Amino acid sequence: MNQWKRPLAIICLILIGILSVGALILAVIGTEYARKLLIADLFCLMVIPAVFYGYQMFLNLINKQEKSEKDGRTAGDEDETTIL
Repeated sequence: MNQWKRPLAIICLILIGILSVGALILAVIGTEYARKLLIADLFCLMVIPAVFYGYQMFLNLINKQEKSEKDGRTAGDEDETTIL
């Protein structure tokens, strides 16, 4: 699953760049339809990074569980040194 992080990050950056340029263009146009598209564009500019961050958190959780299963521990087990 780790091999998906870099391509997904590149895709996310490209999408954010396209959406930013689109937002600038739509703001300049100024028609009623362009305003609706601008709001949708700005919404996507907030949602796409949040979804990407959530996906990264999910991948980290899965990797930690796989690593702990290889070590023979459950995901909730912690060393005593980490608690202190």
